[in-house]
Amino acid sequence: MKKIIAILAFLALFTIGAVLVLQTPSDILYLLNWGEYISDEVVAKFEEEYHCQVVLEVVTSSEAMYQKITSNTTQYDVAIPGDYAVTQLYKEGWLMEADIKNDAYPYIQQYDTIYTDDLKALTDKYMVDDDNNPFSTYYFPYFWGAYTMIYNTSKPDTESVVKSNGFEALYNRSLYSTPHKIGMYDTSRWIVSSYLMANGYDPNITDYASSSHEGDLSNEIQNDVVSALKEVKFDEFGNDALKRNVATGALDLCFTQLGDFFDTLALVYDEANFDGNVNFNCYVPDTTAAFFDSMIIPTTCQNYDLANAFINFMLNPENAFDNACAIGYSPCLKGVVELYEECASDPNEIYFDSGDISTSLTFAQFLDKYPMYLNPVYNSSNVYMLEPKEAKYLTTCETIFNSLA
Repeated sequence: MKKIIAILAFLALFTIGAVLVLQTPSDILYLLNWGEYISDEVVAKFEEEYHCQVVLEVVTSSEAMYQKITSNTTQYDVAIPGDYAVTQLYKEGWLMEADIKNDAYPYIQQYDTIYTDDLKALTDKYMVDDDNNPFSTYYFPYFWGAYTMIYNTSKPDTESVVKSNGFEALYNRSLYSTPHKIGMYDTSRWIVSSYLMANGYDPNITDYASSSHEGDLSNEIQNDVVSALKEVKFDEFGNDALKRNVATGALDLCFTQLGDFFDTLALVYDEANFDGNVNFNCYVPDTTAAFFDSMIIPTTCQNYDLANAFINFMLNPENAFDNACAIGYSPCLKGVVELYEECASDPNEIYFDSGDISTSLTFAQFLDKYPMYLNPVYNSSNVYMLEPKEAKYLTTCETIFNSLA
């Protein structure tokens, strides 16, 4: 995985905090994105094709993107936040509709037909306004995934417990025949959501009895989450370190996002002296929540034509395929899925190249071992998405976490 580097047409100095720009504003696309989340080569191709420069600013969360956009201090042309932030930005009037009637952007024009079926079903259900109307011309899914567990395969019962019990495997140590070290992501809302899903509930509910999605968490749910956390006593709260610790065996399993598994897998294949053994895997339970990041055009945009050109370029299946291969997250486009399957039809086409043919992984082997890559929810029948929540709900989640972590 590589970080994007803005390539200037003339002499330039570029850092995260400061940019010396030698081109006119019409030649520049200001992009707000996550780190290591776009291919250098794909960006360079876009810059060459459109005779422009992409200037990137990196953040670490959708909340940070929301704050950056709504503060209106930088005029971003395109941003790639998570789904619930997209909904919030739309409802608050911070998004511009894409130029869907312009024949110069054929992939944008196909916005309603290009996404994989399971992802489309989720967007149709969850990405709606207050009157339950879709606003799909304002966002364009980029990568998607599901909440999952990464587990180490060295202990004999870990995999069977995880696959038999879903997210309950995180909260019930009595399921294991031997002591297990369990990690939890230090995102407070994920903790509450994972607990609810572990017990068969919609992760968006705020009250058991009414199944309401509105307002603050009920006292009953709050008390149940606190009791569960005291009982399980997670061995580690963390973020990116969790997946690495599972891979090395320092943890037996953890809660995380599917993309973290594939990112860790790529790092293992890149290691010097890799022997071909992968001692960790992931499992997306029957009850889970999906998520996706989307390309949007904020109202801060100063280069609307170039913003549409960039989104259209990234929706081209060939470019999206190259980007997915470089980044490793699950693709959203039917055309990209077809390209992966086409590569898998050649038994010699390499996906992870370890530098040694005997320890490399072909496309066919990759898709056979990890079918959740092309469809993160292929194994799940109860699939939710996390909905935007009020500040008091999020504060309660933080309070629960801070009292115990």
